[in-house]
This record gives sequence, structure tokens and C-alpha cells, in this order.
Amino acid sequence: MTSKMVDYSSQDSPYGLNEQCGVGNSSDLAKTLRSLKEEIRLCKVDNDRIIQAQEKQEEVNAVILQILSKF
Repeated sequence: MTSKMVDYSSQDSPYGLNEQCGVGNSSDLAKTLRSLKEEIRLCKVDNDRIIQAQEKQEEVNAVILQILSKF
């Protein structure tokens, strides 16, 4: 089995960052990067909220178990 080298900077590469692939100039790339960074930040905030809700739920479950164990 032979492996094929891919030139990512080639005009023919589907992975290259060229205008043929719909990726514009460097200002477009910077705008896209800022957008992606903001999306990641928002996902982290949402993730933190989910973790806090899960921790609260665990506390509630512990209290419920204590109450039920008395009966």
C-alpha cells in the first residue's frame, strides 16, 4: 500500500485556502477566525452552565435520598 503526498498549498488541493474554495482574502479569514473564536467562547459559557446545573441536580438528588431514607 502506497501513501500519496498531498500538497495543501496547491491550487488544486481541496484543503487549500484559495478563492476557488470559497475562502476569500485575509480579511475574510480574520473575520471567520474571530467568529469561530466567539462561537467557541459561547460554547464554553454554555458548557459551564450545564455543568453547574448538573452539580445542582446532584445536590438535589442527595437531599431527596436523605429524605427518602428516613421513611
